[in-house]
Order: sequence, then C-alpha cells, then structure tokens
Amino acid sequence: MVKVTILGAGITGMAIASQLPRDYEVTIVARNLPGDPDSTEWASPWAGAVFMGMDGSNLREQRMQLDAFASRWKIALNNPESSVRRVEMHDLMDFTPLEKVWYRDHLPGFHILSKDELPAGAPFGMAYQTIVLNPGVFLPWMRARLEKTGVKFLRMTVQSLSNLCGLGHDYLINAAGIGPRYLRNVMDQKVQEVRGQTILVKSDFDKIWIRRGKDYTYALGRQDGTTVLGGIKQFDNKVTSVDGELRNDIFRRIHENLPEAFPSADPLAFTVLRDIVGIRPQREGGLRIEKEILDGQKVVHAYGVAGGGYIFSWGLAREVCHLVEQFHFTSSNTFEPLVAVVKL
Repeated sequence: MVKVTILGAGITGMAIASQLPRDYEVTIVARNLPGDPDSTEWASPWAGAVFMGMDGSNLREQRMQLDAFASRWKIALNNPESSVRRVEMHDLMDFTPLEKVWYRDHLPGFHILSKDELPAGAPFGMAYQTIVLNPGVFLPWMRARLEKTGVKFLRMTVQSLSNLCGLGHDYLINAAGIGPRYLRNVMDQKVQEVRGQTILVKSDFDKIWIRRGKDYTYALGRQDGTTVLGGIKQFDNKVTSVDGELRNDIFRRIHENLPEAFPSADPLAFTVLRDIVGIRPQREGGLRIEKEILDGQKVVHAYGVAGGGYIFSWGLAREVCHLVEQFHFTSSNTFEPLVAVVKL
C-alpha cells in the first residue's frame, strides 16, 4: 500500500487528493480543515473562486488552468449541490491587447464586447462562459466526497516538514499555501503574502465582471443571491481588519463601472452580508511544482499559485500526481521516470 501525506487542506491539497490513485492511502494534514469556523489563517474559504485565465501564464501553466476549467465545468453539470455554476463572464482589459489573451480560443462562447457594453474609458473587453462557486459550500462538499473514498483528515500544526516523519508515509506533498515561507526546513522567501479585501452583498447580479487595469475591480455573481465585490492586491500586508477607506472606494468603482446593476456608490445602498479580508499566497518566480528528498522524506512541492488556487486546482493536481508516480516508479525500479504532462 502506497501511503501519501498531503500538507494543506485547501483547494490545492484536496484537488491533489482527488487525483491520486484510489488504492493509495491518503491523509490530509492541516491546522485548518473544511467545515471549521471562519478563520483568516488560510486562504481557500475567502477566495472569489471563479475561473479566469491568468495573465502572463506560460504554456505549462495554461495547460494546468484549462485542465482545471474542464474538470469544474463537468462538476457544474453533474454536481449542482457542490455550488459550482456555469456563468457568463465579462473580462475587461485596460492594457492587454487581444493577441496577448492566451485563452481566447479555449473558452466557450468567447466573443468581443461591443463599445456599448463597456463602461466609460474601458478600451477592450471579452465575454465567455466560465464557472463560479461558493467556497463555504464547496470545500465541505469536497471533503465529504474525499472521506467517502477513504481519504483521512488530520488536524495538526506543522512547523517543519520533519514534524510529519512519524506518519509513516512513502511520499509527502507540500501544498501548504503560505506555509512554505515559514516551514523551518523550507523557508521559501519567494513566497509572498498578499492582502485582499472584498465585500459580500445581497444581489441578483447574474454575471462575473472583472476589469483588469490600474484599478483592479470585480463583481462576482455567485448565482445564489449574493455577489462578491472587490478588489485590491496589497503585498506584504497582513492586516486582517477592514480598511474603511478602501471599502468605500470599492463601492465607488463598482458603481462607476456597473451603474445599471449597482445604481449608487453609497455603502448604505447595498445590503452587506459581510466584509471579507484574506491573505493570499503568491510566489515570486511563479509556481513551485517539483520533487526532492528532504530530511529523508520524498517530498513533492505544490504551491505558489498567486491567488489562483481555484484556477489551477485539478490541473496542478494532475501534474503533482505525475511527480509522485516518478518518485514511485523510480524507487521501485519498475519503470523509467515519467515526464510530467497534463492532458487538456
């Protein structure tokens, strides 16, 4: 029996567990677990959780993202109880021209928005079909499905990967998000902490709308009577209290860009369900998906998704599983090492 321990119970860790062979014994270890009371100690519960192609992605990253999109597109059809929904997205670019949009030929219903569909000053926009989900529903749903297949969840505070040696695994997967910055035998200082602040409001807004430019602004209609309004990216800022000035600025930007859906910039005109502040992991230099032997453990690192945990999810997971296979087949001398390839 091959035994695998995954450090991290967020979307990345659980997606990896879902793609490992069913005859593996898998344990997910984390300080915070799906279904826990709200905590800003981890990022997955606070994400906007939509699919959008990430600017500047290389070919490898593009393949992982499209693989993840295809997987959740199917979940939206087959498992509506998961909260995953198919939805129209309006994706506006202030600086990126069409020829630089790598996903333009890959997403269903892709077309260019007319000038009448753009807010004042927006030079270019696209529409296509994408997916959205509610992390508060999806994460416990995912955990329950994994537990039915035999995956175990263990609560544990880990300060070093060496803390996990006693679990008796053959392979350890490090999907700890921000954790690798602080794990004593990893200490990856390329990992950055990025503060995000959003507002969850009651609304029947039925699209995903995002403007990528000088002011990063979005309205994410979750198809459940709520919409997430944002946003901001603040590097090396770990303050989890609400910034009132930024909050008012988000309302202003949302109103200016979507006046028909949100006819006032006055915060009192919105039915606010909660303010959300979360710290997202990002990594200078991009993803780290690689294997190494560390303190006697066979480790596969899987982190650095730049706030794109839900965007990479299953695609990243399948590449990680290929690296586990490389470790396993090489150590057993049964097969030559496999090349990590993600099928589209």
